[in-house]
Amino acid sequence: MSMRVHVPIEQAEWSVQPPAEWVRQRSVDWAWRPAEGQGFGFLLIDEQHHVASQALYVRTVKMLASLSAVQTQSQVVVEFDPAAQRLQLHELAIWRMSAEGAWQKREPVAKEAFLLRQREQQFEQQMLKGYVSLVALLEDVRVGDVIDLSWTLLPREPLPGLLFTALHFLAWSVPVATYCLALTGASGCDLRWRLHTPDGAAVPVETSEADGVSWRYDRPPMFQAEGNVPGGHWPFPVLEATCWQTWGQVARFFAELWADAANDAAESVAAEAQRLADGKTRAAAIVAALRFVQNDIRYLSVDFGHGAGMLPNGAGTVLRRRFGDCKDKSILLAALLRELGIAAWPVLVASGWHDGIQRLMPSTACFNHVIVGFELDGQRYFADPTVVGQGGDLERLAAPPFGAGLQIDPATDALLELPPPALAELTLTETFTLDRKCRDGAVDQVLEASGWLADDIRAAILNQGQRQFAKQRADALQQNFPALLPNPESMQIGDDSDGNRIELRSRHSLPTWGQAGRKPPDFFSYGAHGLFLAVETIDPHQQRAQPFLLRHPLRVCHSVVVRGKAVKKQKAGAFTHEGPGFRYRVDVRSRRREVRFDYRWESTAAEIAAEQWPDYCQQRAAALERAGALVHTPPFKPVAAALRLFPVLAVVGGLAAGWLGNAGNNRIVREAGGIEAAGSKAFEHVKRSEFSQAYSLAAAVQPNYRNNFDFQIMFSEAAIRTGHFAEAEQALAQARSLRTGEILPEQLQAALFEARGQLPQALELLKRLAGQAGAPERVYADLARVSERTGEFGNARAAWETVLSRHPAEPEALYSLARLLWLAGERERGDSLITGVIASQPVSSAALEGALARYFSVTGRPERAIEPARRASEREPGDPYLAYKHVRALIESGRHAEALAVAIGVSEKFPRQPMAAAALATAAAMANDNLRAEPAFKEWVELAPDNPDAVSSYGFFLHRTGRDREAQSLLEAATHKFPAHGNLWLNYSVVLDALGDTNAAEARQQAARLMTDEQRATLVR
Repeated sequence: MSMRVHVPIEQAEWSVQPPAEWVRQRSVDWAWRPAEGQGFGFLLIDEQHHVASQALYVRTVKMLASLSAVQTQSQVVVEFDPAAQRLQLHELAIWRMSAEGAWQKREPVAKEAFLLRQREQQFEQQMLKGYVSLVALLEDVRVGDVIDLSWTLLPREPLPGLLFTALHFLAWSVPVATYCLALTGASGCDLRWRLHTPDGAAVPVETSEADGVSWRYDRPPMFQAEGNVPGGHWPFPVLEATCWQTWGQVARFFAELWADAANDAAESVAAEAQRLADGKTRAAAIVAALRFVQNDIRYLSVDFGHGAGMLPNGAGTVLRRRFGDCKDKSILLAALLRELGIAAWPVLVASGWHDGIQRLMPSTACFNHVIVGFELDGQRYFADPTVVGQGGDLERLAAPPFGAGLQIDPATDALLELPPPALAELTLTETFTLDRKCRDGAVDQVLEASGWLADDIRAAILNQGQRQFAKQRADALQQNFPALLPNPESMQIGDDSDGNRIELRSRHSLPTWGQAGRKPPDFFSYGAHGLFLAVETIDPHQQRAQPFLLRHPLRVCHSVVVRGKAVKKQKAGAFTHEGPGFRYRVDVRSRRREVRFDYRWESTAAEIAAEQWPDYCQQRAAALERAGALVHTPPFKPVAAALRLFPVLAVVGGLAAGWLGNAGNNRIVREAGGIEAAGSKAFEHVKRSEFSQAYSLAAAVQPNYRNNFDFQIMFSEAAIRTGHFAEAEQALAQARSLRTGEILPEQLQAALFEARGQLPQALELLKRLAGQAGAPERVYADLARVSERTGEFGNARAAWETVLSRHPAEPEALYSLARLLWLAGERERGDSLITGVIASQPVSSAALEGALARYFSVTGRPERAIEPARRASEREPGDPYLAYKHVRALIESGRHAEALAVAIGVSEKFPRQPMAAAALATAAAMANDNLRAEPAFKEWVELAPDNPDAVSSYGFFLHRTGRDREAQSLLEAATHKFPAHGNLWLNYSVVLDALGDTNAAEARQQAARLMTDEQRATLVR
């Protein structure tokens, strides 16, 4: 077979003409409409294959049901490969309903309205396909219009011997009324087909026809894709059709097709093979050839021209260019190995489906990747030439994880079963040497990995460079220890390439394990973060209908060693836990001036079934509750404190010490599992902003922890957030007595002033704290916020600028400063600040997208807030707050029906979550769906008793529904609990006005004094 020939765009063949005679016209269900909340949908998708000519006819009839759909779907694009295909456009027309209710077709778009354009959409992924796009920019498109488009793709120069084959995945993420598929023109072809349907799924209706077969699928369910699904699991119908009879027939076709490429420039390939083999054993020469192709031939797919996607470039061409895709690199590697006297063959695999291809009939359509198989001394091996940084001699070479493949060899008669993955191990040992004098503290890290995990690390170092890789590792550690002094240059790499093991050693200075410039804290806390260098991260709130793929077999260990004169000895202990797909163990060992925590995670299965997912999440969470090291590191005192210390395996931030009193008669403590457990759980609730639960537990055991500074701080915050101001005052006074001069009690004192509505006192205190050397960022953030509330906008801007000077992309500071610039009339500067910083990030986070949405919302541009709010919720699909903000953006834009549809989905995804209830309550109320709104408001208030917005919004809802006395009682009680919340006072004043109460004027004054600009700008009624 000759090499591929590129066809330039000016030689692309396309025309406008009627469909061929073999095309059958399908009826359209004009009465169907997309469900409310769906921007567009397809009345018809019709695909018809002409088997003999391998032509494909397609017709799509798409209804635009929203303004956003008109904006995004009104540009028609048909993409094709000019080297392999000819395009026949049949018709592009717009249908519109007349005033009488009849559908009328407008004049079809003329040929002159089409443009031929070429763009490489996957260029950043190192892939050039050479496709061209036929583009039409439609005029006068309106909401409710239907775009009717049909075309046929015909082979331009069919590859000799290529038989018909097709795979159709019957799954759509948008609404579809009817899908039709036909295989026609099959006379004389030995055509076979098979439909794979999951249990319980709807089945398309099959109809036999004179020269083929067709299927009709009415109202197919919308498919919700889930991440990390095993390749062999097909959660939707899959229809396969093929004229190939055996896998041997497919293998012989490829062997003949690729023969010229394998023999291309044989002399130069032989010379390179000789160079690689010089002075080496046969096994070492094989490894040298593999490493050369993996690391020195860069991956770049130039996949256009005759035979694109199926025909490789020649081995000599790839060697000369020093780049190629998986086909090219496999051809070169196989050619080099053959020159070394090694039997070698390219092997076709399916990178997504893995061994799922064993369920399919013989076909050329199921493969999307190529590896190489070879034999030495009767032993068969497999290697992926696109992997960068792979290690291991032949005995330790990690087999590609594809399950099954087709060897390109005339003698092949069946699919090959590929070896299963071997065990991979990773161990991270971090030794913390603590020095309360802040002179000799350090962290020593040793990271060891084997198998494919070693390959991953080696590839990351090669791609990023050693210094950048070391810097990223140090930066990750600094997230937990802000005072760390990173030293990326200290990283030393020990790479046993033959054994496929790698070891990385580094050392960083750690003056203190607390905040920089402050005294070391009395407790060292650190989580088992090293486990997640290899263990999957998950969204525990996700509801799955499909299985979840695990990395298996896998063993990960993270050891945390804490030593130094300040380290108090702890009692040894162990904890084990097993759940679906994993086994977990923690060991705590201690000796004088040293405590060691060893965390071990081991996979026990390759996947988690959908029905096991809730239990997996629950058991995993239970295991990882014991994934934090907490070590007592008090300053030296001549007389031992009357404080008994207990070792505990708790989530970082929990409580491990306290004087234990008698809690036998305390129901709350007893239900929590004892005093120590109640204290730890209180800390956990504060971390999750569950302040009512935290306050209840902390108040029950507070006398037992009067001498514990951390507990008093936690209790005071919980008391402030739940309106127990007197108890907060007492806890702060006690905290000050335990640590004189500590800044944290003063920060909370300012928060207490603000919660009481004493803004001048809060501002004065925060200004004093900000004037101290080494004031933390939170002080400046609080100062900025309170300054703005008191009208000191210049001070607010200066404080936010201070925060951004330390962290240029801190979302709250970025949003707030941009908003202040906008309010000051510097609108372009505000826009450019926030959009410029977000654009400069390698990956925009959900927090940054959320900040951008807030900014557009508060500056009166709610339509522009919708997209960043949507992106934020998509980037963090497990965060109900971001989903709520997306709903709010839709409400503020007046899109109440769409907001309600999204909110219903949010409430179903996050049952019993306060922000999900908030989304549904607000959206239903704005859509006048009071029957749905009221129970949602009640649930919001129940789930979020510490959120003043919940009771404030419910009170206003009661007013809107004519229950002003009930609203008055609710809101009056709330003003005592949340005296500084402006929206609450506003809604209270509205209710009092409705009742003719003279106190309404005073409530309005309170609202005017306390409401923030953001509350005013985003108020919905």
